[in-house]
Amino acid sequence: MKKDLARYGISFTAMLLLWWLASITVDFVLSGPQSSILPNPVKAFSTLINHWGAIWPNFVRSAARLVISLIAAIFVGATAGLIIGFEEKISRFASPILYLIYPVPKIVFLPVILILFGLGDISRIIFIFLVAVFQVAISARDAAKNISPQWIKAVRSSGGNKLQIYRHVVIPATLPSVLSSARISIGMGIAALYLAELSYTNVGLGYYINNSWKVFAYSDVFAGILAFATLGLGLYVVVEALERGLCKWNYLDK
Repeated sequence: MKKDLARYGISFTAMLLLWWLASITVDFVLSGPQSSILPNPVKAFSTLINHWGAIWPNFVRSAARLVISLIAAIFVGATAGLIIGFEEKISRFASPILYLIYPVPKIVFLPVILILFGLGDISRIIFIFLVAVFQVAISARDAAKNISPQWIKAVRSSGGNKLQIYRHVVIPATLPSVLSSARISIGMGIAALYLAELSYTNVGLGYYINNSWKVFAYSDVFAGILAFATLGLGLYVVVEALERGLCKWNYLDK
């Protein structure tokens, strides 16, 4: 645990130093109002703290949209992926559908979703769900297809039924892959959340950043970015805690 904290501290310090050097470089190269386009870390964090009262409502709304979307995407995607990957008959029909839909950029569906479900939170939740669910489903499907047949035979030879095979073999074997895809989905979900909050809303971190950018409040822009980073970091910590609790065998030698 101490080693992990030390690594995180070193990485965070290195990131701040690079950020500071980039800010100095931009100030040196550019002149006039453009020189403030990349505020240094101290200014950005100070703005985040000083303007937290205005950022907080946007943070809460964005967090709610993202968390609801990701929980739904992980549950639906993992369930569908496990069944498709483990059940050969279902895989023959469902896998081609996944291959056809997954590469399509989900942003093209956003106007349709807004028309069908309105301009409220539901539309944004559905959009983020679509962005994340296929990543989880394909990861779960691939993990389920790669399960060793010997494990399944061992449960069947002990009199285990299909439900027990899922419980004692399929779910434990695929859980690390599902949680790894959940991490990827967090990043994809935050990107989708930002896009979904750029228009037709007056609340959310995406709205806050875009609105600050329009009035050239660059420190507020980076304060919003830091708020997004805080949200993503919190979700990563939750997923890692779940992995440590549910996949203890992966940490026996660590």
